[in-house]
Amino acid sequence: MTAPRTPPLLVAVTALVTLESLRVAGVVGSFSAALPALVAAALGGPLVRWLGSRRALPVAVAALAAARLLTQIPGARTVPVLAATAGLALATLVLTVRDAAATSRNGPGRAARALALAVAADVALRLPLDLLDPVWRGGAIGWLWALACAGALGALAWRAYTGPSTATRPVGGVELAALGPAFALWSALLASPAYLASQGGVSLTSAGLWIAAGALLGTAALSAPRPPLPGIPGIPRIPVAPAVLVLAVAVAGWVPSLAPVAALAGLAALPATVRATLTARPLTVGRGAPLDLALAGAGAVVGQLLLVLPLHLRVVPGLFAVLTAALLAVAAGYAAHAGYATRALPAPRPLGHAFVPVVLAALLLAWPPLATALRSAPEPLPRDTAGGMYRLLSWNVHGAVDRGGELAPERILEVIRESDAQVVALQEVPRGWPGAGGLDLATWLERRLDVTAVWAPSADRRFGNLVLTSLPVVESSATGLPRAGGDMDRSFASLTVRLTDGEEARVVATHLDGGDLPDARLAQLGPVLDAAAEGGATVLAGDLNARPGSEEIARVTAAGFRSAQDEIGDPSRDTATTPPRRVDWILGASDVAFGDFTLTDTTASDHLPLAVTVYLD
Repeated sequence: MTAPRTPPLLVAVTALVTLESLRVAGVVGSFSAALPALVAAALGGPLVRWLGSRRALPVAVAALAAARLLTQIPGARTVPVLAATAGLALATLVLTVRDAAATSRNGPGRAARALALAVAADVALRLPLDLLDPVWRGGAIGWLWALACAGALGALAWRAYTGPSTATRPVGGVELAALGPAFALWSALLASPAYLASQGGVSLTSAGLWIAAGALLGTAALSAPRPPLPGIPGIPRIPVAPAVLVLAVAVAGWVPSLAPVAALAGLAALPATVRATLTARPLTVGRGAPLDLALAGAGAVVGQLLLVLPLHLRVVPGLFAVLTAALLAVAAGYAAHAGYATRALPAPRPLGHAFVPVVLAALLLAWPPLATALRSAPEPLPRDTAGGMYRLLSWNVHGAVDRGGELAPERILEVIRESDAQVVALQEVPRGWPGAGGLDLATWLERRLDVTAVWAPSADRRFGNLVLTSLPVVESSATGLPRAGGDMDRSFASLTVRLTDGEEARVVATHLDGGDLPDARLAQLGPVLDAAAEGGATVLAGDLNARPGSEEIARVTAAGFRSAQDEIGDPSRDTATTPPRRVDWILGASDVAFGDFTLTDTTASDHLPLAVTVYLD
């Protein structure tokens, strides 16, 4: 029987909403979100028991449409709502993929192709928006997209409810939990433009092109032959695609410079790996479809968290990414060993049958460069520094997440503009970090300010220090700091800028260890102070995680640096709010003076921005 058009389209739209829901839920940054996500993801099983297989899918899709509209309301974006929406999205995805895979013997391939095209559509949508999901934008754009998603889901749910039953093969079971690891790899690694840009040192546009190539190859590869690897006595043979996927993920995690190439290979292999997991005889626990589907939904959440939670904690992704990919490889190996991936299924359909999906993938990924070219021109920061002075802003932006748990890049931009600063030093800048919904704040700000950027990555390179300046840059560098038993890898950025009258000024910006003991910070201060001593008229700025009177600040002042806040500001004011403490500093060498120091009250971060006018004596 020929599979109808509805299941693959339903898979694609559901997958698109799922990708967005998972990113939005990642911003809440709370381990308590795991429980409501698990409960919601397991609802597919009870729905099947209460309503039957025919009615459960339309009800789940309709519920996801309502949840998508709910998350567009800022006041509704609480931890339970966002977590439950993500879990509901995975439960609905399990049901839709199960339905699509059951429509014909080619159903698994159709479902995998729909997932690949959904990933391509997701990237094509987000790149022109500089990776800021519509749910965070609000306004007409955000609501139009939310209504479009909800309307499409509602229409497809009705069609699934009123259409004829098309199941022609056994339905999926617990192995559908493999969708969790697959979507973790798609959303947080292989199809994350910000991840590829930060890891591989390429532009966001170039990262999009690598993803485009991978999406095209992945879509086309579903029509290619599926040879297994050579067998080893006593060990089941597995298809080539899962082996390529594991290798690509390992390279992407451990060799940053090869991340774009590895992502291309991984994107090419991932759809075929997903198809392989869907082609086996359903893996059941022997108590019926409801329990199997509940376990599949909950397992999908666990598979997602296996990769995303370590990334949220800013842990180097290599090991956890390989473990996530290995889960998929094991599922694909089970399919091959059961004899359904290589013998029971018909031969792959010729590439001509995939012509329309391949062309569609190409069009989806050709759209972002065109949309980017049509964007309005950036508004640069002030450039006039006549009289040997410039304005400096230093701010820990808390991953671009405000105190209410909302992504706030526009408010960060507003504070920067209102400061009239020519040099902006930012800490905790996200570049593909799941806690910021995959946003690349560095590129987002660059494209709106027309500035030179100096990026100093920390942790797993998705998070670090950023210095933006509208002044001519004479020299710049980014340097790693010793971990010295601290909580993560740290770094600092240094640059020398030329002022209007020809004077040169040096800025060193950093974010030191956040532990309770000062040992790691003291070890990190050594290279920072050495770099600050290399040039004259130097300012040291950043979140030092050190309070007034601490051993760390005593060492800085002993090196000849003075605090702008202590000299011309209010020394009693805290610079961080949760908990209240003074840990952010702007410090100048003996040959600079300060004027007009301000601490701006804003809820755009859990730290306040410090701004000061720097005079070169």
